[in-house]
Amino acid sequence: MIKIDYYMSHGSPWTFLGHNRLGTIVERYDAKLNILPVNYGDIFPISGGLPVTKRPPQRQKMRLQELERWSKFLKIKLIPQPKFFPSKSQLPSLVIIASKLKNTKKEFILANFIMNALWVEELDVDDEKILSVLISKTGLDPDQIISFAKGTECREMFDLYTKNAIKNDVFGAPTFIIEDQIYWGQDRLDFVERHLKELTKTQ
Repeated sequence: MIKIDYYMSHGSPWTFLGHNRLGTIVERYDAKLNILPVNYGDIFPISGGLPVTKRPPQRQKMRLQELERWSKFLKIKLIPQPKFFPSKSQLPSLVIIASKLKNTKKEFILANFIMNALWVEELDVDDEKILSVLISKTGLDPDQIISFAKGTECREMFDLYTKNAIKNDVFGAPTFIIEDQIYWGQDRLDFVERHLKELTKTQ
C-alpha cells in the first residue's frame, strides 16, 4: 500500500484548505495516510520560517489576499483572520494524536472538525469545553481522549513527529511526503495525485 506522511498543523489555514481534498485523493488511490501533527514553533527557527505575526507586513498582506483567493477558488468557506488565531495551545494537536494512538480511525475527521471550528466557526479550539464538543461529534469519549492527550505518551509522540519532520526537511504546513518526494502546500495536491497515479501503475 502507498504511504503518505502528512505533516500538518490545526493552526494552519492552508492545511485546512487542503485537508478534505487530501482525504478524497487518499481514498481514490487506496493510499495509507499517516497524519502527523507537529510543532511548527520548533520547526520555523531551524528552517528559516517565522510565525505569521512576526512576518514582514508585505508578507502578511499577501498571505491574507492569497487566503481570500484560494478560499473562493476552492469554494471552501474560511475566515482569514478568525477571532481565536493564533491558537496558543498544543492541546488540539495532542487530541488528534490521542485519537490516532487509540486507533479510533477518527483522527482525520477530528482534525477537520478542529480546523473548521477555528477557521470557519471562529471558536476557541484551545478551550477544553469546545474540544469536548468536537470530539463528541466523532462519537468518541471526550473525557477519555482529552485525559490521554494530556499524558506523557502523546506529548512524546508529538515531540517525535516534530523531530522527524525536521529530519525529513519539513519547513511548512501542510507537507506531504511520498517515498523521497516532498510536497509543500495545499496547492501541491495535484502533484501528490500525479505521484500516486504513477505509483499505482507500477503495482
